[in-house]
Amino acid sequence: MRRSFGIGMAALALTALALAAEPAAPAPAKAAPRPTKRFHVDAEKWSWTPDTITVKKGTHVILEVSSGDASRALELKDYGIKVSVPQGEVVRAEFDADRAGTFPWRCSRPCGDGCAKLKGKLIVVE
Repeated sequence: MRRSFGIGMAALALTALALAAEPAAPAPAKAAPRPTKRFHVDAEKWSWTPDTITVKKGTHVILEVSSGDASRALELKDYGIKVSVPQGEVVRAEFDADRAGTFPWRCSRPCGDGCAKLKGKLIVVE
């Protein structure tokens, strides 16, 4: 019985030595923080201010949208963004600008004769 105990202990010790000799797995690389850009976009008197936003591809975009003169809705179809903007409130929309190009946005709430003028664009550059 002692002999099998000794052999078992020896096997255990050899296994422990073999495991200790294996190189440690490299630590996973930390992802670089993605750039984030925040913009305040205001609708008033049939225009967006600003009406053009330019960011680099890969940027996390935060839009803080408001309207002082009427309730609106901002729609950026290419990024699946559609937010209602009650008059006097600030509404937040976030997305990753993951493809280059020029992407229009508009007011998607019928709010009067000038509503068709409520257009803007997002430009995403490489």
